Amino acid sequence: MAKAIKFDSTRCIACHACQVACKRWWELKAEDTTLSAAKGTEWTNPPDLSPRTWVLVKFIGSGEGEDFKWSFVQERCMHCLNPTCRNACPVGAITKYDEGPVVINVDVCIGCKYCVAVCPFKIPRFDPVTNKAYKCTMCPDRIREGLEPACVYACPTDALEFGEREDMLTLAQAKADAIGGYVYGDDENEGTSVFMVTDAPPEQLGYHKVENTQPLSMQIKDFIEPAGGVVTLAILGSLAGISLIAHRKEKVKEAEKK
Repeated sequence: MAKAIKFDSTRCIACHACQVACKRWWELKAEDTTLSAAKGTEWTNPPDLSPRTWVLVKFIGSGEGEDFKWSFVQERCMHCLNPTCRNACPVGAITKYDEGPVVINVDVCIGCKYCVAVCPFKIPRFDPVTNKAYKCTMCPDRIREGLEPACVYACPTDALEFGEREDMLTLAQAKADAIGGYVYGDDENEGTSVFMVTDAPPEQLGYHKVENTQPLSMQIKDFIEPAGGVVTLAILGSLAGISLIAHRKEKVKEAEKK
């Protein structure tokens, strides 16, 4: 029943069909973009995920002179088996479906940005205009109809495949073994429903180093729901403040790196 997506970076040709298919299926508005000026990712466009770009193909350059090469990697929600974002959401706006997708219900989201702060993969993006968080949904509407996610359906080189989770993991591990490569997503954060196959260490290709287990397993909603009324509102206000501070700290770290 549980499904998963496998992405093979060695088969990706950076055609951006997955990005376009995602935008078209979900009717995401276009955005003005410029090519990235960051070293090694000069051709990535747009330069990062956003509330209106949920799937991104990144150009990662490595080596010098004749040894220089481009690697094409995909950044998207990993759809964790035990989603940290869901566990941290104070209002239960995030659901993990049996089929695999992790989905934010924007009608319930209160814009506290806690999911943005706690995601180990740094995926959800906050929109200050709508005061909501957004990310890839893995197309649960299509999956329920027996269809592949839009990005998978659009991929012309089979760099993206979709199927039973165990089958996708077996294929990912087999490909990694064949090329002396790596599988990202099989163990990270207690496992995910998306597997990235790479021919270089994932961290060299821009993927975040993520621990295999979560440091905090309790769910915030477990202790705010019984509180009720004014106490709950106070806790939510505190969480929103904490999440804002954490979000600002991440922005400061990013700025210092640049």
